[in-house]
Amino acid sequence: MRSLAKSAGPSPADGPSEAIRVALVSDSALFRSGLRSLLTGYPAVSLVGEASALPARELVRTGAPHVLLVDAQIVGALTACAGLRQHNARPWVILAGADADEAWAVQALKCGARGILPRSTSVEALVKAIRLVHQGQVWASHRVLTLVVEELAARSAGTVPVDTSLRSRLSRREQDIAQLIASGLSNQEVARRLDISEATVKAHLTHVFQKLMLRGRGQLAALYHRTFSPSGSSAGANGAART
Repeated sequence: MRSLAKSAGPSPADGPSEAIRVALVSDSALFRSGLRSLLTGYPAVSLVGEASALPARELVRTGAPHVLLVDAQIVGALTACAGLRQHNARPWVILAGADADEAWAVQALKCGARGILPRSTSVEALVKAIRLVHQGQVWASHRVLTLVVEELAARSAGTVPVDTSLRSRLSRREQDIAQLIASGLSNQEVARRLDISEATVKAHLTHVFQKLMLRGRGQLAALYHRTFSPSGSSAGANGAART
C-alpha cells in the first residue's frame, strides 16, 4: 500500500500566521484519506479540497490552493506539472508516494514538479516540504537534485550526447507509443488514442523497453524528453531544498 509514514504529531513550530492552502489529488480514496489524516492538526496547512483525477481544474479554480499534493502514481501527473509550468501558474505541485526511480524524479522536476516525496516520507518532512515549496523552493533528494544540476551544466556546456540512432531502433508505431507513454498516458489511453488494442500497446511497449534497454516508464519519459523531443531539452528546476 502506498503510504507516508506518520509520526507522533504536530510541532508547535509548524503554525505560521497564515496557513498554506493545500489540495489533494489521487484516484485512491485511501491515499487521500491517509494524507488528510496526516495533515489534520497542523496549523501550517489548510486543506481546501480534493480531486480523484487530473488536471483537477475545478479544484484549482474553486479551492485556489497554494500547493497541489498529487499522488505520484496517478495517470497524467507529469503532464499536469508541465501544463501548469507552461502557463506559469500556481499551485506548485508536490508528487507524494513516489517510487525510488531517479530518472523519473529528474523528469518530474523538469516537467515542473516542485517536490518529490518518497513513500517513506515522515509527516514532519511532508509539512516542511509543503512550506518550502510554497516559498518557491524545490524539495527532492540530494541525489536527484545533483542529477538535475549535472544535466543542466552539461547542456550549458554543449556536452550532452544526443543519440539520434535511438529513433531508428523503433518502428513508427513504437515511436508513437513511446511519445504518448512518455507524456504520461496509460496503456488504455494510448490504445484509445491510436485506435488499437491495449494488448497491442503492451506488446509494442515491451519491444520499446527491450530495444532501448530501459527498465520502465520513468526511464522512457526521461530518455524521450532528453533525446526524442523536438527541442532536445527541457527546463530545469529553480532553486533547491534538500532533504
